[in-house]
This record gives sequence, C-alpha cells and structure tokens, in this order.
Amino acid sequence: MHLQLLQETPTVSVYHDVTNDWLFADWRGHLTLPMVQANCLTIAQCFLARPYPRILNSNCEVQSMSADVAPWLAGQYLPHLGLAGIEYLAWVCAPDLLLKHLAGEAVRQLRTPMVVMFDDLENACAWLQHTRIPADEATGPDAARRQAELNFRVEALLEEVSHLEGR
Repeated sequence: MHLQLLQETPTVSVYHDVTNDWLFADWRGHLTLPMVQANCLTIAQCFLARPYPRILNSNCEVQSMSADVAPWLAGQYLPHLGLAGIEYLAWVCAPDLLLKHLAGEAVRQLRTPMVVMFDDLENACAWLQHTRIPADEATGPDAARRQAELNFRVEALLEEVSHLEGR
C-alpha cells in the first residue's frame, strides 16, 4: 500500500491508498458515539472531494466502542454510502468478540454497499483487490441528483455533530 494521508483525528486516520485506489479508514482507541459521528463526518467530507468506490475500514486498534455506535451507523450513516458511489467495503474487525458483534450489528441489514467482514488486513486487501469496480456513473443521468443528495446528507451530519458538540 502507498498511503496518502487525507485526514487525521485522535481516533481515525483516513488515507487514499494510491496503489489500490481506495479509501482506507484506520480507527483506534475508545470510541464513543460523538467521536464516531465527528469522524464519520470527516470521512464523508473525503467523498465530496472525489469518489472512492472501495473502502478498507480497519478496527484492528479499536479498544472499545459504546453500544449506541452500531445502531447509529446502521440507521444514520452506512445506508447513505451508496450516494457517494461506494460499491465495496472491506471491514476488518477488532479482535474483541463484543466489538466484532457490534460491527456485525452495524452492517447486518445493509443492502448496499457490499460489506464483507474480515479478521485481518491481508485478507481484506486481497478481497478488495479482486472486486470489480462498476463503470463510472459520475456522468450518468442521476449524477446531479446523487451529488445533491450526498451534499444534503453530509450537511445534515455536520449539523447533527455540531448540535451534539454544543451540548
């Protein structure tokens, strides 16, 4: 992997993997809902800059996660990834069984993008490298509508995070 740092916070580093042309989100530490919401906003802003049809999401260094994170991801964040043109998500789980369960809860009912869970980065990368990237839909008839919807969702997330931080 040849990684170009796009964003960094205390609990997530977001890279463009230039070699594989995907977004790599590397999470760490003790995650609370406000932290995850703010970091998901950081990641979402990367999608506004350019499309990433594939994401490698690593929770290898996550030590804990509050129980309210998985329902928020499942209901408020992950269902909108398709708007950003994301087709495939390789999710590397934390070694802790409870954290694996919570990650599974977050993606269980997700129809798109295709999410596959892994125990290690090597297998996740191998799978993601063999995924087929669909033809570029950026110029299709629905491109403007999708971009407007994506912008709206990112703005809504920004307002939600700002409201929570102002408490």
